[in-house]
Amino acid sequence: MTIKASVLVIAVAIALAGCNESDRIQQTKTVSWFFEHRDELQAKLKACRDNPGERGNTPDCVNANEARKKITVQDMKDALK
Repeated sequence: MTIKASVLVIAVAIALAGCNESDRIQQTKTVSWFFEHRDELQAKLKACRDNPGERGNTPDCVNANEARKKITVQDMKDALK
């Protein structure tokens, strides 16, 4: 393999790694999204609880927990009506 070919292979690998990173970032769900999608919220909360060391501080887990808190507050307000 020539040096040019090696450089090309490395450049392609780096570009693909960058694409995967941006895909992961785009897949992060917002608090509002979890608030509106309760089944997915429950699944995400379970996944976060099952592996808190790896997932506990990920953006999706943080957002899911915030959505759970908002739902709890909303349910309490609705109960007082």
